[in-house]
Amino acid sequence: MIKSTMKATLPVVIVLALSACGSSDSSTPSTTESGSTVVGTITGFGSIIMDNGVEYETDGLSNCEVDDVTAAGVCEDSLSTGMHVTLKTDANGAVTSLNYDDELEGVITTGTVTGVNGEYTFEVFGVTVTTTNPGTQWDDFNGNPPTTGELDGVNVEISGEWQQDGSLLASYVEQQGDSIHEVKGTVGAITGSNFPLTLKSGSTIDVDGSALSPLPAEGDFVELKGSFDSVANLFTATDSEIEDEDDFDSDSEAEITGTLTENVDSSTGFSIGNTNVDISGASSCSGLTGLLVEAEGSYDVDTGVLVVRECEDEDEDMEVKCQVSNNAIIPDETKPKVGSVECDFTGTSGGPLTIKFNDTPDMAMFSGDSTTSTFDLTDVLSGDCVEIKFSKDANGDYVAGLIEDEGTGCSSYELEGMLDSFNDGSDITVLGITFTVNTGTTYNPPDKTGLVDGAKVSIKDDGANGTADEVEVH
Repeated sequence: MIKSTMKATLPVVIVLALSACGSSDSSTPSTTESGSTVVGTITGFGSIIMDNGVEYETDGLSNCEVDDVTAAGVCEDSLSTGMHVTLKTDANGAVTSLNYDDELEGVITTGTVTGVNGEYTFEVFGVTVTTTNPGTQWDDFNGNPPTTGELDGVNVEISGEWQQDGSLLASYVEQQGDSIHEVKGTVGAITGSNFPLTLKSGSTIDVDGSALSPLPAEGDFVELKGSFDSVANLFTATDSEIEDEDDFDSDSEAEITGTLTENVDSSTGFSIGNTNVDISGASSCSGLTGLLVEAEGSYDVDTGVLVVRECEDEDEDMEVKCQVSNNAIIPDETKPKVGSVECDFTGTSGGPLTIKFNDTPDMAMFSGDSTTSTFDLTDVLSGDCVEIKFSKDANGDYVAGLIEDEGTGCSSYELEGMLDSFNDGSDITVLGITFTVNTGTTYNPPDKTGLVDGAKVSIKDDGANGTADEVEVH
């Protein structure tokens, strides 16, 4: 099974300054008279594309801060896909300021890296970090994704989203060439110049703050810079800065896109990302727990709760690894990220599987895209092996949320979607693509329970020859 990707798990928050949200069409983002604040993950460039599917204009942007430093030159040149950023926009949707700050910067604890081919878990400051493929963006490593050996014991900068189990889902991992460490958390009881720091994971590290002047106060949420001794579990801080724990600072109309989660630590019982949400008055949210949703409502700064009026299912619940049958179709050469890709599977029947790539405000993530090495549909050529995460829209079209190009030729195929038909010992058809099944095909569950029309299943074809080697019911 292709693992879940960043877009399915990392939230985008749009905080509108007025009491009403403007309507949007297929080519322009929602705006208000005084603009908005957008918090989310960069999924592409030209100017900046966020994981809410909207492209934001950045021409002339000078207020650009990356890791607490004002970026020199063109802002986008200091950024990467996968970075979790805060944008402020004007009434026309153009970006007026941008800020990026990582969640953690520290050494991966030796011996904690597990997994293969970019699907990893490892520890930094005792925090469990998870990565996905496709999804997590890697920077300054030899491989993409890097090997476990490249990760073990190296200093890394991590951007991503904290999960309810205390782990950090990484959308961006960059190898660092220095020994500086950074960590964020809440200051505990201070004894002399020492204090415990509780991280968002819930874990605690001891801090030596003797070099800090002044010391932070108990209860402050701070970012510390310094060095960490994993054996002693001691962080020696050389710099401290008070940070905002959330992205809202006033009552406002708001939209947030992320996974709707039952959360016992939330005052409402539910959250999206780091935001507590009250869905009691929104019947459209019913049954969407665990799925990617777009929630609209109003944020109350006194309670720290987003009161939701309406939910919309945004889950991209289908995935494919396939070979491109023809060069990507691009109707308008001025919009190279908009068009379609035809997926082929050697040895199967019923194809190709056509997947659309929409314009703003529903643009897909192009994994690895940057201002110095652009990636768009002009790079998706006949014979390329691609992984795509997608959903089905109201018109019945398949619409991409993420694409990763793995180069020429597929050594295996994968397809996850709704079952059309299953003929035991003969064939299985998913999304119109028919694979052969035989005595060598393995099933989960083994008794083939659940293989009924309309069920969600995944197929893995290890030899890229049209034969399903593994079939799993979800």
